[in-house]
Amino acid sequence: MRHMFRLIVISLVSSAFSVSAFAQTEEDYHPFLSDKFNIGIGGYWPKIDFSLQVDGTDPNDEIDFDEALNLSDYQASALVDFTWRFGEKWVLGAQYWSTSTSGKAELEEDVEWGDVVFKEGTFVKGGAGVDIARVFVGRELFTTDPKHEFGAGIGLHWMNLDTFLEGDVVTENNELGFKRVTASAAFPLPNIGAWYAYSWSPKWMLSARIDWLSANIGDYSGGLWDANAGVNYQAFDKIGFGFYIQGFSLDVDVDKDDWHGKAEFKQLGPMLTVTATW
Repeated sequence: MRHMFRLIVISLVSSAFSVSAFAQTEEDYHPFLSDKFNIGIGGYWPKIDFSLQVDGTDPNDEIDFDEALNLSDYQASALVDFTWRFGEKWVLGAQYWSTSTSGKAELEEDVEWGDVVFKEGTFVKGGAGVDIARVFVGRELFTTDPKHEFGAGIGLHWMNLDTFLEGDVVTENNELGFKRVTASAAFPLPNIGAWYAYSWSPKWMLSARIDWLSANIGDYSGGLWDANAGVNYQAFDKIGFGFYIQGFSLDVDVDKDDWHGKAEFKQLGPMLTVTATW
């Protein structure tokens, strides 16, 4: 009887260890790699560099907004990031953020905006804003270990770009007068992309992604880079915190009725998010 009791105890203990080991195997990676939905809401603080060319002015006469207007080094933006896993290996991702910056300065040299000349020594104000929405569909590839994930796919960036400059200009009568000039464009740019994620524990995940495009599309031509890399810490059962570095670069030529020229827009900075997964 005592021998049988010992066998039962040993069997129960062995079973408990087996279940514990199995559970640990099932849960030894971050839930972002297995849960169906995750969402991140937070802030983005990029450094913005922006230059503009309007109405076919000479390429060497681009307006460097950052240099000419003493723009603030960093701008704050709210950001939303969403991922949906559907099917066995498919992922749909979406992201939105919006940044704007403005500045004012006494011009150290003439600035030309099309046929409008803002004279050296005059006081001007100006700025730029961009809204970016990203949608991406991809498939997991080549990965068998649940701690690792690599995938690739196609996406779309929808962008709305607005700029303005105002101040004293030279009039047709060679006199100074106040003028405000603007340029805007809204356009979609498709892209290809890839991502990689690695989780070494249920609490931590390292991830990186990159999107790229170089194409001529309608009234627009140019290139786009959008990259993101960082870590997520799953602090609670369904809630975590992410820290990432995100960079975005747009170099586009515009050929519209109200804007012939080009724009170069760059953002780079840290991003902090609160994440939920289920």
